This record gives sequence, C-alpha cells and structure tokens, in this order.
Amino acid sequence: MDAYKQLSETKAKTTMTKLKDSLKSLLTNYANTLIKPELLYFQRSLKEHHRLPIFYRLPKVHKQPISLRPVVSTSGSLLAIFSTCIGFKMKELLPHIKSYIKNSLNIIEDLNKIAIPDNALIFPVDAVSMYTNIDMEIGIASIKDF
Repeated sequence: MDAYKQLSETKAKTTMTKLKDSLKSLLTNYANTLIKPELLYFQRSLKEHHRLPIFYRLPKVHKQPISLRPVVSTSGSLLAIFSTCIGFKMKELLPHIKSYIKNSLNIIEDLNKIAIPDNALIFPVDAVSMYTNIDMEIGIASIKDF
C-alpha cells in the first residue's frame, strides 16, 4: 500500500479542479482533431457534476493469509469521461494487433489451426495488475508508434 497517499478533502478537490482545468485546456487545444459527436460528448460530460474517485480494498478470500486488493473506482468521476473515450478508441485498434486474442473461443479456434505435439502442455495464466504495471511513457510511446 506504499503506492497510495491519503489526501485531505481540500487537497483532493483542489487537485481535481486543476485536473478539470487541464483537461478543458487540452480539449480546447485539440478540438479541431475530434469529430463532432466526440466534441459534443466531452462538452456535455464536462458540464455534469463529478464525484471524487473512491479508494477501497477488497479481501482476497482465496489467499492464505487473507490479503487486500486495492481498488480505485473512477465511475462517475471526471477521469471516467476520458477513460471511456480512450477505451472506445483503443478498441478500434485491437483487430490490427497480431497478438490480440478476443476470448477463449478465439484461442481454441487458433489452436485448432496449428499442429500441437502430443507431449505439449497447454495451461492458462492469470495476468496480475496488468495496467498498473505498464510504464506510462513506454505505453504512450507504443501507442504513438502503432
């Protein structure tokens, strides 16, 4: 939990006000690169009231000893406006990424197309904290390169 720091309500609100001003400025500077529905989405969304993101922890009851998984809920917050748009845009890129796998049925279809040796072992893995472990600069550079 060393990665998190509790802010006073005043500091949190000040930080969110600065963020909102920065995002509005960014939107103004790049408005001409957005299509009309995108611009309208941002304009309408920024007029709404936004709650502060909420931090909580969920117990990992399947672990011994029981530990806690940190969760930051941005639903209904200012950040949700932009993350929703970015998520929508990123989904358009997925089919163009060679390593993209849509779901488990997609994996089965792909595996059926290749010759797998009789002694091969296939097993699932669970990616842990994938997004929180992506270095921001490397992630942004990768998207720009793509």
